Amino acid sequence: MKRTALLAVALLLVVQQAVASPWLKDIASAQKKAKEKNQLIFVDLFADWCGWCHRFEQEVIPSQAFQSSTDNMVLLRLNTEDGKDGSRFAHDFGINSLPTFLVLNSDLVIAGMIKGYVPSTEFKRTMDDVEGKYKDFVKRASDEGSISKDYAKRLSLAKEFESRAAYAQSETRLRKLLGEPSIPAGVRDDAYFELALTQILQKKFDEAKKTITKFGTLQNKGDSFERSRLLIGDIYMQQGNVSAALNEYRSFKTRYPNSQYNRNLDVMIPQLERQMGGPRK
Repeated sequence: MKRTALLAVALLLVVQQAVASPWLKDIASAQKKAKEKNQLIFVDLFADWCGWCHRFEQEVIPSQAFQSSTDNMVLLRLNTEDGKDGSRFAHDFGINSLPTFLVLNSDLVIAGMIKGYVPSTEFKRTMDDVEGKYKDFVKRASDEGSISKDYAKRLSLAKEFESRAAYAQSETRLRKLLGEPSIPAGVRDDAYFELALTQILQKKFDEAKKTITKFGTLQNKGDSFERSRLLIGDIYMQQGNVSAALNEYRSFKTRYPNSQYNRNLDVMIPQLERQMGGPRK
């Protein structure tokens, strides 16, 4: 009887601790809660070996600055080495240092990103800045109709959607922009590059190649065109076809001997050659 009572108390404590924790541990639950409450999601990306992550957890999370700044947000903690949601987030958002904190909307569009440890004395100011910039972005997006004839601003907004990982929304805007008959050549060229890049970020490699090919029927020089040609090599690299990427980069150097990007290729090509087992004979 006594043992049963002790087990009941222990179970009650475990349940209370689980209920008391405000942190969710999977993306689906966080998105669901954010949609229901129309809230942003604060994501703490960490790893067990990260000392600054532990310091943030011990010093900043209990602070009033953190509590007040995230009071109206869904809290999500993800271990970037869990082989599940955390690892996927680290890959999808290009996280290469820890701690990193993301503020996302319920569709996982980036409202803001904070890299590195932020002490509690600076945390509220940093979060206010993130939220302020995101609100400005949302306002500009909602007023998009007012810039219908300003092609440069429309391109800039499409790029911002891309930078916030809203790739589908960016692609839609870039396609619409490229359909404008009076679009200036400079804006057009940049939009073609951005469209191909956005498609690559969505793993739509065949569509990206078609975009670059179409761009090539309109332009054969300039910075945007050269960058778009380099994207073909990047596509091959992502597909694991190192040989095709290597041939593409070599071909680029031959075709554009004065390109500023050849400095980068001079570093990349020998590395790829070594990966392939030696330079081409």
